[in-house]
Amino acid sequence: MIEIRRLTAEEIPQLDRIHTIVYNQRKDFSQEKPSDEDSGHPPRWAWGAFEKGKLLSCMWDIDFLMRFDGNNVKMSGVGGVGTLPEARKGGLVRQIFERLLPEAYENGVLFSSLAPFSHDYYRMFGYEIACARNNISIPAKDFFGIKPKGEFVHIFPGDDTSALQEVHSAYISGLNHGICRDYWPNNRGWKEFTENDPYNTGIFLYLWKDDSGKPRGYIKYKDQDDGDGHSMSVVELAFVDREGLLGVLGIVGGLSAQFGNFKWPMPTFIDPYDFIGNAWDIDQSISPRDMTRVVNVKTALGMMRHQSGDGEYVIEVEDANITANAGRYLVEFGSNEAIVSPTRKEAHLRCDIRVLSQLVMGYRTLENALLSRRSGLELYGNLETLSRVFTLRPQHITEYF
Repeated sequence: MIEIRRLTAEEIPQLDRIHTIVYNQRKDFSQEKPSDEDSGHPPRWAWGAFEKGKLLSCMWDIDFLMRFDGNNVKMSGVGGVGTLPEARKGGLVRQIFERLLPEAYENGVLFSSLAPFSHDYYRMFGYEIACARNNISIPAKDFFGIKPKGEFVHIFPGDDTSALQEVHSAYISGLNHGICRDYWPNNRGWKEFTENDPYNTGIFLYLWKDDSGKPRGYIKYKDQDDGDGHSMSVVELAFVDREGLLGVLGIVGGLSAQFGNFKWPMPTFIDPYDFIGNAWDIDQSISPRDMTRVVNVKTALGMMRHQSGDGEYVIEVEDANITANAGRYLVEFGSNEAIVSPTRKEAHLRCDIRVLSQLVMGYRTLENALLSRRSGLELYGNLETLSRVFTLRPQHITEYF
């Protein structure tokens, strides 16, 4: 008999042991201590499948606060999914999701996101690609044209993080998928972000202030050994505005003597060709790393940013994992609000939860989605209104989990 539930503090070492197996990790368990609420991953975030008291399969369900169309919303970040080799092919992960997702709905979670080992696998649970990164590599010397101005401040472990938070809040304010790092208690998010000793790890963090002393951007980067040279590899880069972005990038050219290339998993709403003269010097590749699913359809449709003007549409949604989402919704919207209600009216658009997640998040337009080879989307009318509703919006998942 399989039991699906959240883990206790005393059971977290069992989860850690599974991770050493399934992720090829190594850890000394001789002095292992139970987890607690003050740790980076409190035990209430962990789910497991047990048989006769033995943990066979597990995952983290991390509590995030995320930006969505100008709002702070709850997000479930799924990570650390793993099953013991002898228990695989038994549907244990599926059974955990069957409990986790409906409970997330009841707890007011609006979205759930994860970084998959297989995109097709997680489509079974309603997840779809809804965010991408543009991995770029540019010779560091090509940034000579961006002259450093203002002041760079080297941030060390234990330093005050309020200026970093000021920049970060401005950066994610209009960014779907942006994670609110000040959400967790005791400044835990920023303590973890600034914990690296640069002299020991080769990870450096610099805050950039403009000529008036106002924080406008920061860059966290690491020394990446490429075998035949070293690259300046961005861990995180945030900025308040155009001046903040260019100010932060002013540090790159001056480091070209020690770094051959500047590498950045940049948001797709930024054009890398804006920074250098010779476009042939850029190597880039789009990485569809992350998947997202809407957990509460009615609330998400109501919170979406709508273009100016009034309108209404009817959408029919299929969701095999959260039955409360399935059905038809009438969405009546103006420039400042939207009212969403169940309806029996004929649908203008029918889609499954995967396609809806892409449209609601602003990952793709409706016109683009209609060109997809995948099933799960049918248009019956009202295209002009629907095209104004489902638009592209800037996005970038700002935490790894």
